[in-house]
Amino acid sequence: MYKPKILVLALALAISLVSFSLAHINLAFAQEEQTEAFTAMLSGGEEVPPVETTATGNASFTIEGEDSIEYSVNVTGMDKVTAAHIHDAKTGENGQVVVTLFKADSPTGVISGGLANGTITASNLEGDMQGLAVDDLIKAMERGETYVNVHTEKNPNGEIRGQISTVK
Repeated sequence: MYKPKILVLALALAISLVSFSLAHINLAFAQEEQTEAFTAMLSGGEEVPPVETTATGNASFTIEGEDSIEYSVNVTGMDKVTAAHIHDAKTGENGQVVVTLFKADSPTGVISGGLANGTITASNLEGDMQGLAVDDLIKAMERGETYVNVHTEKNPNGEIRGQISTVK
């Protein structure tokens, strides 16, 4: 008499646990899908026109929602860095600054490592993007219409550059 009730109760508990687990898995996937990542590999050969340099770098961007982008810029073998920006242009073209990632009051010394990190919000947008939403910058990044440029005293127009692309 009690065995069927216990069996039904155990089955109901098992179904509840499976449903609960599936709900958490779906929530985890939904949260993961909201986070988008971008990267840029920086070198002198990507500059327009190309720059001969041994310096290299990378920039990474993580989008969470539509209002902010977390970023970090790392460089190797750079000297007298003056600024780093996101510019709006396709590969092989030069564009105007739309976000300042780093600006030095006076040129840095030799840097091999972290140059800059922070958060981009709508208040950081400038140039053609001033007054727009961060989502507009994200869309330009998705279209491949933005690049990172690191400027130095020796190369004021940029020493290393890389197009921003989606991390696959």
